[in-house]
Amino acid sequence: MEKEKQAPEITILGLGPGDPKYLTLRGAEILAAAKQIYLRTDQHPTVSGLPEDLMLHSFDWIYEEEDDFQDVYRRIAAEVISLAQTQPPVVYAVPGDPFIAEDTPALILEKARQA
Repeated sequence: MEKEKQAPEITILGLGPGDPKYLTLRGAEILAAAKQIYLRTDQHPTVSGLPEDLMLHSFDWIYEEEDDFQDVYRRIAAEVISLAQTQPPVVYAVPGDPFIAEDTPALILEKARQA
């Protein structure tokens, strides 16, 4: 019997303003249920307050390979879409609010609609 393929799923999570105690209740629920998360960057104070058993993956390496922030954001969005297609579900976390001064969530949503 063939294993049923899981539909791609991406949850975009805002890590809040910096202090782990300001993470929303819904954010804490998402983190408690997740086995791993993908961080736009691990250079955010909330990261130190994430559950210890949570596997963290950072896209900081892309910043080191690209000179232009728009190229960084496009590559991160493509990586998140690829992960969702091959290893769902994906929790993608960004500093602050995902839709205030953040480019990658909108790019991910656009690419997800296209896919």
